Amino acid sequence: MTAMDHHIVRDLEDFAGIASDWFWETNADHRFTYFSSRMEDVTKLDSKQILGQRRTDVAMVDYNDPKWQAHLDDLYSHRPFRNFDYAIRRPFDGSLMWLRIAGQPLFDADGTFCGYRGTGHDITPEKIAMQKLEASNRALAERNTELAETRKALERSANEDALTGLLNRRAFERDLQQFFDGCGSNLGLLHVDLDRFKWVNDTLGHAAGDAVLVTAAKRLSQIVGEAGKIYRVGGDEFQILLIAQRAHENVRWFGEHIVECMRAPFFYDGHRMTIGASVGIALVDETITSPRDLIDLADGALYQSKRSGRDTLSCAAYETRQERSFRRQLSSELPKAIEKGAIVPFFQPQVNALTGRIVGAEALVRWKHPRFGILKPGRFLDIAATLGLSAQLDRAVLRQTLRLADRLPKMGLSLDSIAVNTSAGRLIRHDLLSDIRQWWLNRDCQLSIELLETLHFDDMHESSPVTEQLRQLRDLGVRIEIDDFGSGRASLTGLLRVRPDRIKIDRNLIQAAARDPMQQSVVAAIFDMARALGLQAMAEGVETAEDVAVIRKLGCEVFQGFYYARPLPEEAFCRLLAEGLKTKMADPEGLPRQSTLP
Repeated sequence: MTAMDHHIVRDLEDFAGIASDWFWETNADHRFTYFSSRMEDVTKLDSKQILGQRRTDVAMVDYNDPKWQAHLDDLYSHRPFRNFDYAIRRPFDGSLMWLRIAGQPLFDADGTFCGYRGTGHDITPEKIAMQKLEASNRALAERNTELAETRKALERSANEDALTGLLNRRAFERDLQQFFDGCGSNLGLLHVDLDRFKWVNDTLGHAAGDAVLVTAAKRLSQIVGEAGKIYRVGGDEFQILLIAQRAHENVRWFGEHIVECMRAPFFYDGHRMTIGASVGIALVDETITSPRDLIDLADGALYQSKRSGRDTLSCAAYETRQERSFRRQLSSELPKAIEKGAIVPFFQPQVNALTGRIVGAEALVRWKHPRFGILKPGRFLDIAATLGLSAQLDRAVLRQTLRLADRLPKMGLSLDSIAVNTSAGRLIRHDLLSDIRQWWLNRDCQLSIELLETLHFDDMHESSPVTEQLRQLRDLGVRIEIDDFGSGRASLTGLLRVRPDRIKIDRNLIQAAARDPMQQSVVAAIFDMARALGLQAMAEGVETAEDVAVIRKLGCEVFQGFYYARPLPEEAFCRLLAEGLKTKMADPEGLPRQSTLP
């Protein structure tokens, strides 16, 4: 298999992990050479027993059907095909299973046939339902009542979530349009997302996750009652339409009660779990011209709740129609921007205030947009999260950052360390370790991974996936840092579990301490705690010489902020690194003095 083939297979596996279909390939002799792992999950068949066989060798039912002959004609004529349905009997229990497949012939550069690549899908439930419907139709004269009930059941199935009994996404989109057309200004939307649901699945399994979802649905139903409708629209996401007469006046009350109710512990199989929920609220007003506008606003408010520390609610800041159009454009362009390398790191130096020397840098993501210029993360990170692209953004930044670190010695430059932010989704991906092994070539430049506030340190334990990943990162020599410490998202217990190499004190706390003596005692206590635990500590967000002088007196030596430099593109950062800082340093006595560095 060529390198390109390996790349294609890896991409197929990545995509297959989130798709309901599975992927397959055959060679020129029509023998199976590849199945994605999804096939085994869905069909319960062992791919090892099928690889090397033709489709006609796999326990088929009624292969004399004329449709089979037509299918074989397509195969031997090397024609593409779609929606070919056939049945097999599973060898381990003899049960009947219906499959729907599609395939595309593959040819090499010379036009020689190489085989097929295609998808497969389990349509057994669909076939069974269709057979039942056909049987009901045949007996329509005698079983009108039974047929009516069957139709009602099918309608419920199409609009209800099987696990929770709530309405599903299809029903939400239908009802939202109807209510939007009919209720006008009396319509409110709450977007609810469970904060720590993924941790439950990762640590206790999907059965525990299902139990949490069922309990959460019951709690939401008790709160909302007859005032609105509740929909499960995703894994741990719910939408609530408030259609009561005074929806605008009551929507915040509902949101607050939902947040409070979700703080109560969940229980499963003897385990006590703290979940919490974030809520985004949007209301119809004169700026809202479509259901999509309302959804976008609620999504933005939900993202703000998560950025604010989760377990809270936010009301939408109403955007202009132009802003909503802008966000939709970014949503459509972001996947291609990642693919084409338009996502780049900017570098903000980290400086020793006593020497004025640049001792490190943090890589911060930017989007070089062909029309709008350099976009800061606040413009697109929430879009990336909604699209499930956060890990891809992190990967792009890590790769380019480590490429810069590798080039520095060739330019006659050196840098002690460089830090890269890592989202929760990226941290638990297996390719993080392999990427670092492959890309981190200049080991004289220390690599640090900054853990973002989306991680829940208090929920970590010795056997959790994140704990194991952190251990392996340390084995590679990577340092672990906690970003935004002091923002209330990482407790002392969580800190002791992670045992980071360094903490970065939140910029808001630093700014408050620079102006408020009461806050200074808090920051001083953090520095004392860090020293007692053997951790390094640095301050981020310093903007003036006075900020540096005040925080320096509290025991800090390393700083990051606009006072020294804003985040810089690679070329400008290298130039700054070569020339040295020509700015002020904080004297040990707290008085600013001029740098004597060239």
